[in-house]
Amino acid sequence: MIKSVKDIRESGFIGIEKKHGIYKWWFREESVTTLLSSLGSYVDFSKLKSIKDQHMIINNQHYTLLYVGIAAGGNGICGRFKWHIAQKHSSSTISKGYLSTLRRTLMGLLMDRSTDTFYTFGEKRLNDFMDDNCYLEWEYKDMDKHSLECEESKIINAGYYPLNIQGNNQTSDQLKVELKKSRKI
Repeated sequence: MIKSVKDIRESGFIGIEKKHGIYKWWFREESVTTLLSSLGSYVDFSKLKSIKDQHMIINNQHYTLLYVGIAAGGNGICGRFKWHIAQKHSSSTISKGYLSTLRRTLMGLLMDRSTDTFYTFGEKRLNDFMDDNCYLEWEYKDMDKHSLECEESKIINAGYYPLNIQGNNQTSDQLKVELKKSRKI
């Protein structure tokens, strides 16, 4: 299945099951450069552009696949999507590090560090970016967490996913360092 973040959010997550699975984040091509520009030369844009399976046309727009994840908990894909798409940005959620790593990553890459912080960037600004630029693709898998992690690792290491750090052998160590810096509150 594939659906826009906006449609998922507006539907109240109806039709998304609490089953284990693998999901992929597709970003509108115009947003990819904006999102990854703060990582500079550490991103291998030529490698990213050369992998056919990471590009798709959706509703006459070009999208690039930048992130792969798994959902293995009790709430499955539905719970993971709620966490990434609709998590509230309370002061305690941010300060205690409970904000979704993907949300922190996107905020860290999008914000202007000279004027924004994780507290001021805003939940609405991030939600608007996701709604305007992202599609989610997912597949339910009847697998345990370890099997899903193995499957995720195969996908990540067969492509170039600059937003994935864990188990990613295709990006440079320096890119991982810069990505971790961008997530720091």
